[in-house]
Amino acid sequence: MINLEEMVVRKLRTTQHVLCTVESCTGGLVSSLMTDVSGASEVFWGATVVYDNTAKEIFGLDPEILRNYGAVSSQVAHQLAELGLVKMQALLNQKPSPSLLKPRGYVCLSTTGLAGPLGGVQGKPVGLCFIGLAISGKKTSVTEFHASENLDRVCMKKQFAQKALELIRASF
Repeated sequence: MINLEEMVVRKLRTTQHVLCTVESCTGGLVSSLMTDVSGASEVFWGATVVYDNTAKEIFGLDPEILRNYGAVSSQVAHQLAELGLVKMQALLNQKPSPSLLKPRGYVCLSTTGLAGPLGGVQGKPVGLCFIGLAISGKKTSVTEFHASENLDRVCMKKQFAQKALELIRASF
């Protein structure tokens, strides 16, 4: 039986898109799942984990967005996805990778959220995740996702990562 990660790799290969991730609350789990698939090196370029807010700013996130909306927000997910897409395209245009397929398009997925058990506040509860998806030639989208209640931190991260992979699969 084919799993979700394998479906995403196949979909990216078929559509000739290359993926990168910019992850906060998932801590690199999406990229880990992708690299569990044999052949992912043809369509998965890399990942950046920007867990702390200063890491987000060093990556290029506008500090005003952090101040105005907080790290767990659709605005942060949106900008991280777009920044990742721009950086990947620029770097691959400068130096194409011999292991990646020749891309017709690029995809960047970002995550930011609260896996708990601490950190939830009114309006931003534990279990909240924003998933940004930037695809070259398309408008960037952000999906608000709420994990199932009463999950531990690891299970929430897994749900966030699975939802992120579902969004990529459904985008093509």
